Amino acid sequence: MSKKETNRTAEALREIEASGDRVAEWAAENAALILGIIAGVLVIAAGVGFWVQHSSDTRDASVNALARTTSEYRVAMGADPLDNLIPEPANAELAERTRTEFAARFEEVGREYSGTTVGAIGLLEAGGLHVELGRFDAAIANFEAARESVQGTALAALASTRLAGLAEARGDMKAAAEAFEAASSVASYPLRAEALAEASRCWAAADEADRALATFQRLESEFPDELVAPHIKSLIEELRISTRS
Repeated sequence: MSKKETNRTAEALREIEASGDRVAEWAAENAALILGIIAGVLVIAAGVGFWVQHSSDTRDASVNALARTTSEYRVAMGADPLDNLIPEPANAELAERTRTEFAARFEEVGREYSGTTVGAIGLLEAGGLHVELGRFDAAIANFEAARESVQGTALAALASTRLAGLAEARGDMKAAAEAFEAASSVASYPLRAEALAEASRCWAAADEADRALATFQRLESEFPDELVAPHIKSLIEELRISTRS
């Protein structure tokens, strides 16, 4: 990967993180929402131990496929089974090969269980690996497929925030704002207010002051007690002052 591609990848990752892409935190707090009655998936990120201790005979085949792929990816990357963090291998070629292999495997989970929560999670995982590899077109395709497969769900909203992060990374602030608004429209998504705030910020960055103000007004109306990030609040106040003058 060239230095330019590396920088672009790092920027895309930063934008996704800054956009409120909190997969692990959100999943830990909303496991029932993510997998309904299958609470066992909450422990997938904890590593191989959970998968080994629970017989596949007693678990749903789709969850088993996702758990196996996740566990084997963690092992291949050298992760500690008791640690949620996945370390970066010292061998860059090994890291790239591993991500490439498991992006394809997660995509296979997504295809095999298309239209299900597990399938959407597989596509989100694949998309995340493609971002780390600097393959943004593939990442976008995965995130869009995930959103399409589980429309109207919190996972669809999560896919929208990932698309927003990538759009912002490439400088398309209008697309980022639209993606954040799509996320905010999903009633079951627990970060709707934050998505509206981010949409307001992106509309402002796209020189769409009226839409930025209208979106922020919606935030204030629907979430009157929400604590908005200071930099976004200041931005909106400046816009309000400028539109009055």
